[in-house]
Amino acid sequence: MQAVIETEPIRETQGDDWIWPFALLDENDDPIDLTGVSFDGAAIKWDGGALPLSLANGRLAVEAAAGAITVMVARADAVAIPAHQRSRMVLPIVDTQDRKSTLLIIPVQIRVP
Repeated sequence: MQAVIETEPIRETQGDDWIWPFALLDENDDPIDLTGVSFDGAAIKWDGGALPLSLANGRLAVEAAAGAITVMVARADAVAIPAHQRSRMVLPIVDTQDRKSTLLIIPVQIRVP
């Protein structure tokens, strides 16, 4: 599975809670079942650092049958992401046949309050 998504940057304020919901739909607008897939290596990345996103650390939630992925960053973690620097959210996916591809790469613009 290789998705190509073009998007405007996500604009957030440093130190706020961030919640980004995504729904993966097929060409008929039906949910893509994510049962059995993993998101190894998901992170918000910037020059010199990264904030890992995973089910284990609570920054990633998945409703597999609904094709829903939610990224959640608490304000305590959001302050670690530098403002005014190129950042991006990277969401790789490993399918049930152990094939890895990049599902999403979305630029993130961080503003100071």
